[in-house]
Amino acid sequence: MAVGQAVMVAIMTVTPLHMDDGRHETQIIGLVISLHIVGMYFFAPIVGWLVDRLPTALILTAAGITLFIGAETASHTDPEDSAGVFVGLFLIGVGWSFAMISGSALLTASFPAHQRAAVQGAADFTMVFSGAVAGVASGVIVEASSYHGLSHWAGVAALSLVAAAVYPVVTRTGRAPATARG
Repeated sequence: MAVGQAVMVAIMTVTPLHMDDGRHETQIIGLVISLHIVGMYFFAPIVGWLVDRLPTALILTAAGITLFIGAETASHTDPEDSAGVFVGLFLIGVGWSFAMISGSALLTASFPAHQRAAVQGAADFTMVFSGAVAGVASGVIVEASSYHGLSHWAGVAALSLVAAAVYPVVTRTGRAPATARG
């Protein structure tokens, strides 16, 4: 959850500046950010349904891959290309949804009922803190490097979700199973 939040916030925070460098009107920038937020929340019921029916490791893997593709799309998009920025940010929003819902489900399933609220609260704090750090750091990183560099390395960080999803499944059985709740 914290990784998904950090990736999303880091890129979303500086995207309006990136688009402003491309001379986009404020309305276009606002539309891109609004559609990013649609990606974050619109598909949540579908993602929840998927989490209930598919291996959690699969959904967490989808989160990492979707965040990575979105971040790389943003990374390779010039500031003048609003369509490319939109696609990247929309995918980051959808990937964030996958990460939040699968992460919450995995977290709460890992603890007894009497500990879940406290654990979820601690996880939420960690998630929000990682987003705050990423938001502040993103400006510093863009100033020192570039929007492209920030987006690229955020995408690489998103791949850690894939490793986190696959590693326990593979080490538990010695190989990746075809279907296993993870």
